[in-house]
Amino acid sequence: MGKPRRKRRYTAAEKAAALQKFEQATLSNDYLFFRVMQQKAALLPTLQRVLPELGIVKICQVVVQRHLKATWQSKELKLDIFAEDQAGNQFNVEMQVANEHNLIQRSLAYFAGMANNQLDQGVKYRDLKPIYVIFFTRFDPLGYQHQFERCRIMAGEHQPDRLLNFIYLDVTAPIAQVNPALQHLCEFIETGKVAPNDPFILKLEQLQAKAKMNSEWRDEAMKINLREQDIEYRIEKGIAQGIEQGIEQGVVQGTNETTLKMIRAMRDDGLAKAQIVRLVAQSRQISEAEAQRYYQMAVAG
Repeated sequence: MGKPRRKRRYTAAEKAAALQKFEQATLSNDYLFFRVMQQKAALLPTLQRVLPELGIVKICQVVVQRHLKATWQSKELKLDIFAEDQAGNQFNVEMQVANEHNLIQRSLAYFAGMANNQLDQGVKYRDLKPIYVIFFTRFDPLGYQHQFERCRIMAGEHQPDRLLNFIYLDVTAPIAQVNPALQHLCEFIETGKVAPNDPFILKLEQLQAKAKMNSEWRDEAMKINLREQDIEYRIEKGIAQGIEQGIEQGVVQGTNETTLKMIRAMRDDGLAKAQIVRLVAQSRQISEAEAQRYYQMAVAG
């Protein structure tokens, strides 16, 4: 085994830059998103706008970063926001920044984990409550140029409840395809634009500002941003070394091998696949699809 990497000490300027990134973030920042949405005052109106037909009047339970694991051998799932309303409907709400081209698969996994958790509590199959997996995204979710996508499966002819519901909402859509209230929410999430005559968006702005002032969350966000900055630096430095080696050898293999090493290092550091792919794409100035291929090569190797 190689020697463990020393923990780098960050300068005051680096810490200030990392903190400023959080202070300037909108709700499209996944960390800020779940910190705001964990509050019922933000989550309830959000769900009411996304799913007005449910008539949600109360959120009875909110769990942040809920971990679901069927068996000790199975993959552990982590839900950013888990919630349940007065009718027993269950919701998973996520902010997805990078397109990993696996939204349907992830949604199925989250649904399966939530359904299995209901069964663990002694619920019979026929009594499973409807589950809603909701992704706010910063990209066209399924590639159809639809701002709002919905996939659902009915429980049966005599049970009209929609048992399985996947909802994808692109907050970056150039043309609004949703009602004004929901569009106000999308615009605030992506750009921070405040609709002055929308009381909920005004309240959401206050909740966001308050979240940014929470000392514990500021410290945690700064650490996350510093970690990303550190990894970006290591990628850029490693790629530069790889290019130099490649030039000397007359090949580009050095760049590729260095990229794979950086990906493995980021996985060892515990970064999520989406973060790794985004950082590699940005640092190497390649498409996310190509960065995905590097990721798969690193995992396979």
